[in-house]
Amino acid sequence: MASELTPEGQVIPPFNITAPAPVISLKGFKWDTVDEVVQGFEKKPSDELEGPGAVEQTPLFAASLDAKVTAQEQPLQVGELPAPRLPLSPESLGAQLPGQLGLVPGLPAPPAPLFPLAQFQGAYAGNGFNLIFRPRPSDDATPFEQTPVGPNDNILELNLTTEQLTFGETIGDIPNRGLNINNQSDITLGGFPYLQTIQDVTNRETGKGDRTNPTGIHFEPGMWLNIPETTSPKNGPSVCRMASIPHGTTINAQALSPQQQATTLGGTPGGPTFEVLDTTPFPIGTTTPLNPNPFSLAMDASSTNSPRIPQTLTKFIEAGTINTDIIKNPNLVLQNAINGLNIKENITFEVSTGGPTETINGGGTANISFLAGTQELGATSAPDKPNAHAPFMRSRFWIETVAYDVIVPRFTKPCTVLLRPTMPRDATAPTPVFAVTAPAKLPSEAKTILIQGIQIQYSQTVFLNFAGLTWPHVSVATLVPKNPQPFTMTS
Repeated sequence: MASELTPEGQVIPPFNITAPAPVISLKGFKWDTVDEVVQGFEKKPSDELEGPGAVEQTPLFAASLDAKVTAQEQPLQVGELPAPRLPLSPESLGAQLPGQLGLVPGLPAPPAPLFPLAQFQGAYAGNGFNLIFRPRPSDDATPFEQTPVGPNDNILELNLTTEQLTFGETIGDIPNRGLNINNQSDITLGGFPYLQTIQDVTNRETGKGDRTNPTGIHFEPGMWLNIPETTSPKNGPSVCRMASIPHGTTINAQALSPQQQATTLGGTPGGPTFEVLDTTPFPIGTTTPLNPNPFSLAMDASSTNSPRIPQTLTKFIEAGTINTDIIKNPNLVLQNAINGLNIKENITFEVSTGGPTETINGGGTANISFLAGTQELGATSAPDKPNAHAPFMRSRFWIETVAYDVIVPRFTKPCTVLLRPTMPRDATAPTPVFAVTAPAKLPSEAKTILIQGIQIQYSQTVFLNFAGLTWPHVSVATLVPKNPQPFTMTS
C-alpha cells in the first residue's frame, strides 16, 4: 500500500508497515569461502570467529552420509511428552510474527498450502551435494596442492552439504486483479515463506560429509505460491517459487501443478525416477555439451592436478561420496540416498524460469550488473562479457511417503517416546525421528512396527554464463522433518 495525501496535503502512512518486520535469527550461519578448508590449508587466526560476538557453527542435522542410527539403540528420550505438533505452534514463533502471519489467538489459523505443496510446512533438514564451475580471475589465490593443468578460467567446486529448509505458515489470501477485456476474473493466490540455508561439510580426511565446523555456502529466503486456474492466459492450477540469492540473483520459477492421483498424498505409487544429468559445459545459445570436453580432467575424480576443489578425491572415491559418475550426473546422489528405502508414493513437479513454453508463460531471472556483465544501458541484447550471469534455473522436487521399520519398546503406561527407525545399510538418506505414543491398551509388548514418514528430495540446475560457455551448477539434497513426526500406536 502506498502513502496517501489528505485534501490538506498531509501524508497518511501505509498502515500495513507500521510495525517493524520480525528479525530472522541465523545463529551459527556465516557465509564464507571453503577454498582453504576443503583443500586442507589452515586459515590464519585472524580469519576465525572470535570474541564476544562469535557463534559456534553447528549443523541442525547430522551431516554424515553413512551415519546409521538404529532403533536397537536406546530411544532418544523416554517419558511424558506433550503431544507433538507439526508444523510449529504459534507460541513457538515469538510475539510479533504470529500476528503478521495471521496466527491471532482465538482466530482460526490460515489454511494449509494446496496440492502439491501441502507437505511444505515446518522445518526439514538433511544432506546433499553441490557442484559448481565458478569463474577464476587472473589474480586467483585459491590454494592448490599441485599446480593445476588445463583451462585457467574456471574452478570446479564440489561440496558435500548439510541443509535446512524451513517453511512458514501461509500468509492468507493474496488478491490478484483480472482484466475485463481479457475476460479474466480476479484470482486469489495462496503463499507462504521459506528459508533455505546450506553448509559445506566436506571432510578431505575422511572423504565424507562429516566435518564438524561447517561453512555457510548458501542462504535463500523466498516464497512459494499456489496459483488457481486462469482463463487469460489459459492455464490450469500452477505453483511458483520466488527467491532471492545474495550473490545478486532473483528468480521467479513457475510450472503447472501435477495431476492429483488417488493415493494418500495424491502422488504416484512407488519411488521416484531420476533423470540422467550432464554437467559438461556447452557454448552459450546451444544445448550441446562440448565434445571433446576440455574440462574432462577436472571432471575425472581420479585426477590430482586439475583446477578443482577438492583437488584430490581419493578418500571420497573410497567412501563412495564423490566419484566420476557423480560429478557427471549428481542425481546419482539422490538415488544412493534412497537405496533400500520402502517408498510408497511420491509427488513430483518441476518449476523453471524458462519463460514461454508449450504449457505456461511465466518466470525469469534478474542479476546485478556485476554478474550480468558489460552491456549498453537500455540495450535489449544479451550481455557480452558476463562475470557469472544466471539466465536460467530449474528445480525438480519429489515429496515421498517412506515406510520405516521402527522397533518400539514395551509400554506399561501412557507416554510418548522419541525413536529412530532402522535404516537400510546402503541408504545415505538422513534418519528421521518419530514421536511414538503408546496404545490405549496397556501393557504392550516390544515389537517392530511400520511407520510412514515424509521425505523431500530435490535436484536443481542453474545455468551460469561466462567465458563464452554455459556452465551447469547442480545442487541435490534429501531432507526429512527436523521435528519428530507424530505417530500413535493402535495396538
